[in-house]
Amino acid sequence: MTSWQQAAADDAALMNDFQTICRFGGRLSGTGQDEAAMEWALTRLREVGPDVRRVAVPYDGWRCLSGSLTLLGDTPVNLECVPLLRSASTDALGLEGTVLDLGAGRQEDFERAGDAVRGKIVLVRHEYPFSKGHVHRRRKYDMAVAHGAAAFLIANPLPGAGPLSGSSGRPRDGAGIPAAYIDHEGALALCAQPRARVRLLIQGEELRDSMACAGILDLPGGRDSRIVISAHMDGHDLGSSALDNATGVAVALAAARILAGQLGPGTPGLRICFFTAEEWALAGSARYLADMAATERHALKLNINLDTVAGDDTLCALISDYPALAGVVESAATRAGVPVSHWLPFMPNSDHANFARHGIPALRLVAGFDKPQSCVRHILSRGDVPDIILEGEMRNALAVTCAMASLALGMTDQELDALKSGSTCPRI
Repeated sequence: MTSWQQAAADDAALMNDFQTICRFGGRLSGTGQDEAAMEWALTRLREVGPDVRRVAVPYDGWRCLSGSLTLLGDTPVNLECVPLLRSASTDALGLEGTVLDLGAGRQEDFERAGDAVRGKIVLVRHEYPFSKGHVHRRRKYDMAVAHGAAAFLIANPLPGAGPLSGSSGRPRDGAGIPAAYIDHEGALALCAQPRARVRLLIQGEELRDSMACAGILDLPGGRDSRIVISAHMDGHDLGSSALDNATGVAVALAAARILAGQLGPGTPGLRICFFTAEEWALAGSARYLADMAATERHALKLNINLDTVAGDDTLCALISDYPALAGVVESAATRAGVPVSHWLPFMPNSDHANFARHGIPALRLVAGFDKPQSCVRHILSRGDVPDIILEGEMRNALAVTCAMASLALGMTDQELDALKSGSTCPRI
C-alpha cells in the first residue's frame, strides 16, 4: 500500500461526512438544503484551519410552481415530467402541440429534420454524461430553440429509472422554450402514436438576483500562489445527490485534513472551495471567479475539481485541453497506486470549466468515464442515493486527490505556470 493509500485508509471521518451530506437531501439551490449543508461544511473546515469564509454569489434563480404532461386522445394519459431548471413557462392553460421524435437529438438529427422542427414539441434522449462523444442536454435544448421548436422534452433512456433533473441553461432574458425531462416509458408512449399530440404545462417563477454562496478555506504556505481543490455542494431534489456531489465534497474535506500538514515556507498555499449553484449552468463558480481581483485570480495555479468521484472503480481526469496536465495525472496515479486515465478535450460539465476559461490549468476527477453501465448512470435521478457508493471507491479518489495536490505543492511557481503551455482552451 502506498503512503497516499494509507493516508486515505486512515481518515476515519470520510464516510461519516459523506453520509451526513446526503442526509441534508438533494440540496437544490434555493431550497435551503444547500445552505444548511454549507453551514455544516464550514464548521468542518474550521476544524482544519481558521481562515474560513463564506462568499455571497448572486445568480438567477427559478422556482417550479407546477408541471404536467398529458398525452391527448380519446382517453388522455398523464405522463410524468420534471421541468428543467429555468424553463420558460407556458400560459396558464398549457401548450398543445405535435411531438417530433429526433432520436438522440444531435446536430445531424436537427439538420435532417430541418424546417419540420418549427412549431413542434421536440423529443430527444438524454446521454450518459461522461463519455467521449457525449452531447450535453443544454446543447440539445439550444438547438431546439434555434430551430424554432415550440417546446423541448428529453427522455431518460434507462427503463424503470424515472425522469431526470437538470438545467436548461436559459440565461436571464434569453430566448427559451418550455422544457422538461420525461421517463423512458413516457417516451415509448409518445412514440407509439404517429404524430402524438400532448399538452405541456409548466409554470415557473423567476427569482432574479438570488444568492448562492461559496465556502472557502485558505491554508497559507510560504508563497502567495494557491492550489485549489473544489467541489460543489448543491444538487437536485430527485435523490440525495450522493454521486453528484456528496462524493466530491467529502473527499475534498478529507484531503484538506490530510494535506494541511504538508504546507510550509517553500510551498504554495492550499484553497478549498465549495460552490453552490453549480447545477445552474455553473453559475456559482463563474460569478466567484469573475468577481475576484485579477491579482488574486493570477495566484491560482491549478484547480483539482472533484465531482462524482465514486460510483465506479475507475477514475479519469478531464484535463480541459491543458495537455501538460497529463503528466501530473500520470505521476499522481503512480504515487497513489491507483490507475487514472485522462481525457484531453475541454468538457464544460463542472466548475473546472470556469477555472480553465480564466487561464487556470484545471481538471475534473470523475468516476466511470465511458462506462455507461456503471452506477454513475444514476446521476441526476432518484437513484442517486448513498447505497450505490462503495467506500473503496471513495478512498481511491481521496488517495489520487492527495497525490495530485501534493505533487503540485512541491512545484515552483514557474513549474506551475508551465502547465498552461500548449492549451487552446476557450478563454473568457
